Amino acid sequence: MAIDGGAGPAPGAIRITAEQRRRFDGDGYFLVEDALAPAEVAELLRVVDELDGRVRRERGLGTVTPVRVNNIACRDAAFRRLLDHPVLLPLVVDCLGPRIQLRGSNLDVRPPQSRPEHTAGLGAADSFFPWHRDAPDGGWPTVDGIVPFLELKVGCYLTDLTEPESGALCVVRGSHRRVLATGPDGEPRVDPADIDEIRVRPGTAIVWRTSLLHCVSPNFSDRARRCLYLAYQHRWLRPSDYLGAPADVLAACSPIQRQLLGSGAHRALELHDPEVEACSPHWTPGPESVPLEAWARRQGLRAGAGVHDVDTRDRG
Repeated sequence: MAIDGGAGPAPGAIRITAEQRRRFDGDGYFLVEDALAPAEVAELLRVVDELDGRVRRERGLGTVTPVRVNNIACRDAAFRRLLDHPVLLPLVVDCLGPRIQLRGSNLDVRPPQSRPEHTAGLGAADSFFPWHRDAPDGGWPTVDGIVPFLELKVGCYLTDLTEPESGALCVVRGSHRRVLATGPDGEPRVDPADIDEIRVRPGTAIVWRTSLLHCVSPNFSDRARRCLYLAYQHRWLRPSDYLGAPADVLAACSPIQRQLLGSGAHRALELHDPEVEACSPHWTPGPESVPLEAWARRQGLRAGAGVHDVDTRDRG
């Protein structure tokens, strides 16, 4: 499995390269080519297609309606294997550190669209998928108008998106670092020169900051676009599509998978003086609650932080 972005890990990192770090900080994302082997892609496609078909039957949807399913990590072991994937997990820990949890996970199936029915511009407010940043209801807090680095997403692409207008993710490069001007309608003014359409082969992954302004291109190809997204954030934040994984799911997980699904986060710690010490396991987790910390230490990453604790504000 090739990791795009230059030879050798960045200083203090397990896997991320200096070029990937530069792109993650500056552009807001980097790509990992061949992150998933062909056999992994085939297995995930099988599970996605089965779940997509079941959801369409249950919801009475036709074949042209897009389908999104949340909390896929609790739905099938094939999705959970992505949590501690040997290519993807080191990159996530490099970026966020080991005290992390899955914020949410979803699959997205976007069948071909009819061109005459989609005449709005890319990311327009009246389009099927407007420009936006991922955020909780009410939005993230900001510093000088900039969202601090609180989370990232890993996107895994299972179908060919190398042709334009195939339903690919589109991002405004560097938009996590600056406040964009808005028009009279309140919509962001996007310079077309800053738009990157993520046109990739099956098996490619993207690691990206969800504070990037992004949208999805229309799919005017002859095939459905199928992809998966896993969002990660610090453990003291809260998930978006689950409160806790079911006991039977956790029982089948590895210790690291259990951490990433929030296991142990609701157990109070026994401290010497709980009246003066933080007692929330979200704030002060025990070592058994964050096995990724010991794992990262064995890999040579400094414990407690990722390699991207930097000020992302545009100072230019």
